[in-house]
Amino acid sequence: MAPSVTNSNATNTTTIVQFNSVTQLPIKLAGSHNFSPWKAQVSMLMRGHNLYGHLDGTIPAPVETTTSNNLTISNPDYVNWFCQDQLIQNAILASVDPTLAAIVAAATTTKAAWDSLNTAYANKLQTCIFSLRDRFAFLTKESQPVTDYLNQVRSLYDELATAGALVTNAELIVKILTGFGSEYREISAAIRARDNPIS
Repeated sequence: MAPSVTNSNATNTTTIVQFNSVTQLPIKLAGSHNFSPWKAQVSMLMRGHNLYGHLDGTIPAPVETTTSNNLTISNPDYVNWFCQDQLIQNAILASVDPTLAAIVAAATTTKAAWDSLNTAYANKLQTCIFSLRDRFAFLTKESQPVTDYLNQVRSLYDELATAGALVTNAELIVKILTGFGSEYREISAAIRARDNPIS
């Protein structure tokens, strides 16, 4: 569980959540190949603490200063928002590979860092998914042993799932049977003829 820091002043009490990136964000963003699970873990953690608005901008920054007794002073709400935003940005920084840290460090807010990472890796993730789907579609057993073919199918299936592009059981069965080729057509026909080929 994340420890929290309570800041008190004369006008209000606010809980600021700190994060332990090692235990709470174990998946390190290393590029487009693991962007989807990394994004999911950060999103779930922030939603769990009701802080997702720092990522998508629905918890905007309050005004920086306020007037009290004709004096302009720091707005305590902004100070609390800024402290929380910096701690979230720091958690994100700690959960990315050092080669990607500059993207997060250069951002002025958590939302800016989040948007930069999405821009950098979400499009590449789609390209990666298209490539994996293409490889999955054209994979065949050819002359390799059945176990090697099935291991390749499973590997691509797992990569697609990790990228957030799930393959249904029905698609998986069709892929496997199609990839076997004519040598296994009788077995394929028997499986396809079943009411429920999965069971």
